[in-house]
Order: sequence, then C-alpha cells, then structure tokens
Amino acid sequence: MFTYEMPTKLYFGKGCVAQSVADMAALGKKALIVTGRSSAKRNGSQDAVVAVLESAGLGWVLFDEVEANPSVETVRNGAELGRKEQVDFVIGIGGGSPMDAAKVIALLCTNDLDDEMLFTGPYGAPPLPIVTVPTTSGTGSEVTKISILTNHKAGTKQGVKSPMLYPKLSLADPSFTMGVPEYVTIDTAIDALSHAIEGYMAKDATPVSDVWAEEALRFFGLHLTQLRGTLSYAVREDLMYASTLAGIVISQAGTTLVHGMGYCLTYYRGFSHGRANGLLPQYMKLMEESMADKAQRVWELLGFAGSDDFEACMKDLMPDTVTLSEEEIEKFTTMVMKTASVKATSYDVTAGVVARIYAHISK
Repeated sequence: MFTYEMPTKLYFGKGCVAQSVADMAALGKKALIVTGRSSAKRNGSQDAVVAVLESAGLGWVLFDEVEANPSVETVRNGAELGRKEQVDFVIGIGGGSPMDAAKVIALLCTNDLDDEMLFTGPYGAPPLPIVTVPTTSGTGSEVTKISILTNHKAGTKQGVKSPMLYPKLSLADPSFTMGVPEYVTIDTAIDALSHAIEGYMAKDATPVSDVWAEEALRFFGLHLTQLRGTLSYAVREDLMYASTLAGIVISQAGTTLVHGMGYCLTYYRGFSHGRANGLLPQYMKLMEESMADKAQRVWELLGFAGSDDFEACMKDLMPDTVTLSEEEIEKFTTMVMKTASVKATSYDVTAGVVARIYAHISK
C-alpha cells in the first residue's frame, strides 16, 4: 500500500507567470511578496509577479528581508507584516530560502505558535494560500509540504512539515535562472540531485515517487558534467524540470542521511546547502551495499560506473574542502543520530557510520 498527494497546481515554462492571472485573483485581494534582498529584482521574477497582480487589480506589499537559510526570527517578522497589512495570500519568489520562508510566514499569519509548536504542531488553522515562484533549480520547495528554517535556539536547521504547506500555485519559469552564477548553478543542481537520489533510496519511497525520481535522474544525467560556463535556455529548462520533479519525490518520500548530516556542515561550518550535500558519494557507497539494484539504476541514469566515478565528478564540481576536528565529528554525529533522517535511510545507520563519513570528507 502507498499514498500519493500533490495538490499544487503547477505552471511550467517560459512566460508562465503571465498565465496565472485568474488563479492569482482567486486567492484574495492582497498579497505579501516574500523575497531576498536583490535576486528577484535582478532576474525579472518580481516584476513579472507584480505585473500579474496589478493586471488583476490586486494589492501587494513586499517583505524582502529573507536571508540564506532563513531563521525563525525572520519568518516571525514577515508574518507580523502580513498580519498588519491584512494580506490574503503569500507569494515566495526566489530560491529555497524565500519559498521556505513564505510557507512558514503564511502559517504564522493564521496561527499563534511558540518555537516548539512551530516545528511539531499541531496547527489549528490552515495557512494563508501560498504561491511559489522558483528562481533557482535546486530545492524543489515549489512543490513540497516542507519548509527548512534555521533554529538558533536548537543550534541547527529544522523542518516545518505539514500537508497544509503545499503551495496552492507554483509558477516555474526557467528563464528566471538564466543569470544564475556558475557556483549557484552547481550548488543548487547538487541539492536537487540529492533530493532525487535520497527520495529514490528512502524507506518511504513508493512506486509513484520512483517514477518521478528516475525521470529526474535521467535529466540530471544529461547535464551533470556540463554545469560550468554559460548554459543555454534549453539546459536551464532541463535543470528546472529535474529539480521540480525531485521536489515532488521528496514531498512523497522525504530525505535521508545526506540532509541530516549536511545541516551540521551548514549551520556550524557555513557550507551552503548544496555543497553540504557533497556527502552523496559516501552515502551511495552505503546504498550499493543495502540497495544494490537501485544503486545500479542510479549509475545507469546518471552515466557513471559507480560511486568512485561519481565521487570524482562531485570533487570536480565542488572542490571545497573541510577539516573537522575529532570534537566536531563527535558533536555532529551525536546530533545526527537524534534526527529522523537516520530512520528514513535504507541502511543500518550507526554512530560509527556517521562518524566515518564525516572523517572521510574531512581528509
């Protein structure tokens, strides 16, 4: 038995934002636009959304204070603005950070939650309707029921998860990614790749999520070794398509050990999320032991001979190194073993396994 739920209406393709006037108008009279400081202004996505709102006669207010790896404090500030302005729906424009922030802001606009309840629930009222406009090809947040926030009180990143967080509407226009810098292209592509692989290998994977995972992996295989330099629109479109599919995968199957371990590298060592997911090759060595058939299918779709070949590609794309002390490895391992990512992994994950992976990437 398995279940499948994907209530988000998705528009995909060049110019798709302009096609959403009626859908946007159905959500209310006034929107809160949630973005970062500058990228949505540079790439044209914010202007495209504002044009739709104004053509439909809708009002809007801007919250552009979302930082990378948004904090609990930031989403509370956004929700305060939303309540003050009496907005009817929330639009997240940007990479994973603004979209994740928008989801929780929409939730906090309708629920009075302390920090503990924010991450655990229950949520008494549904959030305001959520619209997502991705401008990178990485997180897949435009089609998921998950939001990842930095919780400084807990000293790590944590997830807010509920089917209520599925966006009502997602507008995925690959043209907004044309000016993305090379390092962001690589970083976000590896993030999305990890979603496809982890969801494919997760204990909660289903026959339906596997279909989406294999399709995403097929498109990643076309371009994974060609992420440097100037990319054509056709390539950008393929990457956003694969990223969105990978988002659908984790919305069904969740993520596993790679994300659980990566959060410590992001919070304590400042690694971006995608680069923290450079743990993938070592994770795949575990999967070659526990899920040999699926691991082989991953290599077929990506065009690699195995985990060693894959690791060489990852090192070429992300040559960043990290040196972890024995104390850090012990601390991070203890934290990871308390997360749900361990139980979600199709392997008997022990503290020794986690410590060994951290030690390997620290070489």
